[in-house]
Amino acid sequence: MKAKYLAMAAILAAALAIDVSAQDGVTTTKLLVDPPRWPSNGIAERELGDGQETWPGNMFVEYSKGRLIAWVIASPSRGQAKAIDFFSGEVQDVKVENPGGYNDSFVDAKGATHTRNTSIDLDSMDSHSGGIDTIRFNEGPLKFDQRIPYKPMLEVVQRLSPDETVTWRKVPLYCESFSSDGSCEIWSSYIDTAMNLHDGTMLIAAGKYVFRVRKEDLMPAGQASNLHVLDETDAKRVIDKADGSGIKNAHVFLAEELHIQ
Repeated sequence: MKAKYLAMAAILAAALAIDVSAQDGVTTTKLLVDPPRWPSNGIAERELGDGQETWPGNMFVEYSKGRLIAWVIASPSRGQAKAIDFFSGEVQDVKVENPGGYNDSFVDAKGATHTRNTSIDLDSMDSHSGGIDTIRFNEGPLKFDQRIPYKPMLEVVQRLSPDETVTWRKVPLYCESFSSDGSCEIWSSYIDTAMNLHDGTMLIAAGKYVFRVRKEDLMPAGQASNLHVLDETDAKRVIDKADGSGIKNAHVFLAEELHIQ
């Protein structure tokens, strides 16, 4: 029965350019195509958690039933862990082995285990490891005048050329907290985790959001109304204008200057 299963899996894998192997009774898959064929639904933004107590963190890719799934997990130390299939938008309540910590698998409500079983997400990153390919995240904040009481620290994402010169430096701005009237109360640009999708795009987790962005310029690879990508020079211009102006709230000033909310 095992031999028959592996033979059938090998036939399917050949058709999908997937390499299947088995060791110690565990079947794994390895993606051979480049680039992977992800769904083209035009969606480049999802939400998971509230960004305060729960937020998207660990990411992995699973090959299941003939398709690739990009999973993102929100796993608080206490409370219900959730996982979202980025491309379908389906959210599930799940169980994880390490609540509040690193997880690359989960068990769904039906008792099925979902786990990393491809090689295409090996160059994912967390907030401590720096970046993906030649892209570096959270490269030192741009700071408003310390005399301004309410202000964001704007983290920079930069891309390096093969000789390690800087190609661009950008600020991925998103709203971390909304006020009761729906306007943004706190702006942020901190990237928590990211995963290379190996098709010229990557997923980045930011606050309660997961965005799919192009690696070439950090712009959304589809519809993402809550992500505003600034050139560093534009962000510095707003900061320079705010400094010494006597404003009290740089979050509001930032939105007004950039005409965003």
